[in-house]
Amino acid sequence: MPDFQRLWAAQSISETGTQIGQLAVPLLAIGALDASATELGFLSGARMLPFLVLALPAGALLDRIRRLPVLVVSDVCRALLLASVPVAYALDLLTFVQLYLAVLLVGVFTVAFDVAYQSYLPTLVRREDLADANARLTASASAAELAGPAAAGVLAGLLGAAATVLLDALSFLVSGLLCRAVRHREPAPEPSAGVRRSLRKEVGEGLGFVLRHPVLRAVAGCAALLNLGSSMLTVLVTLYMVRELHYSSTMVGVIFSLGGAGLLGGALCAGRVIDRLGYGRSITLGSVLCGVGLAVMPLASPELSLPFLLGGQLLFGFGVPLFNIAQVTLRQALTPDRLRGRMNASMRFVIWSVIAVGGPVAGLLAETIGMRGAIVVAAATGALAWPALVVSPVPALRRLPQVPEPT
Repeated sequence: MPDFQRLWAAQSISETGTQIGQLAVPLLAIGALDASATELGFLSGARMLPFLVLALPAGALLDRIRRLPVLVVSDVCRALLLASVPVAYALDLLTFVQLYLAVLLVGVFTVAFDVAYQSYLPTLVRREDLADANARLTASASAAELAGPAAAGVLAGLLGAAATVLLDALSFLVSGLLCRAVRHREPAPEPSAGVRRSLRKEVGEGLGFVLRHPVLRAVAGCAALLNLGSSMLTVLVTLYMVRELHYSSTMVGVIFSLGGAGLLGGALCAGRVIDRLGYGRSITLGSVLCGVGLAVMPLASPELSLPFLLGGQLLFGFGVPLFNIAQVTLRQALTPDRLRGRMNASMRFVIWSVIAVGGPVAGLLAETIGMRGAIVVAAATGALAWPALVVSPVPALRRLPQVPEPT
């Protein structure tokens, strides 16, 4: 299907650029602005703060309009915002204020893109092809996480972190052009027949749907704890490797790329695992693997760090796509189209907004109890995420349920 191929290519390119940028921006902050743990934590938080503030209203608004134009505009705006960072650096004008603002505004358009993207996909592919489409998209995202950090480390060493951020900007521009080439147009949302629609009521309807649904509620709770722990560890481990282990930019990239290798392996195996275990057990198994991977990382010490960092990244990476492919497909199938934007926004709000808290909390913990202590707290937070699933109806779900559109 040519339109899905275009969307898939757009996602693959932008994901690769994003992975490059997510390491290049902190490296630029460390190298050019001498960032502390707290400053890096708030930089990470700024990227995810829009999910805390804007995700819910974005979902309600995106249920009122076609989603494809939102993908194009979001990509172009993210490209322009990121391009401003290397320009300011070249002119010797880069400050933390600009870096925070650029990252924050990129997060705003990422909210719009992600909610629109996951809501648009079920209109582009058939219901029976959803799991395969999500698996392909996750595989390309996993490949990006494999190649992106290593490429970022190498490029930052060769070209500098600022030029590496520019590559991230260019990737969004290419992604936007590919989204613009998609020809499929989803049906326009039905008009409200002259009745004024309350944004607050629509937001409440979407969030209530997620919080009252036993499957969605359990998945959201588990994913939120995993994201909180992993976001804290990303900030802490990056600084730990640079400042205390004295790893080069290339070595830092290689470590994070091992997570990408696990992601790619998990994405390639996910279809067979879901066929064998069913959706619910696959989600549960993925969360357990993620928790074990996070629990391994605090064992890294200055005397022996590499095996634990590599092993932890690999295990966590393998669990993520297994968890994500199964749960994203399940929640898309569980939700009527009229609520899909709000459901995705509500899930994003619960699952990703914790990352806005995780970065600053990680920085403050490192300043208060030390780097090693903060890493232990972060790992424990994510490692204890899976029990929320075990006591829920999730493990019993083998196939996608048939959910009729309410009248």
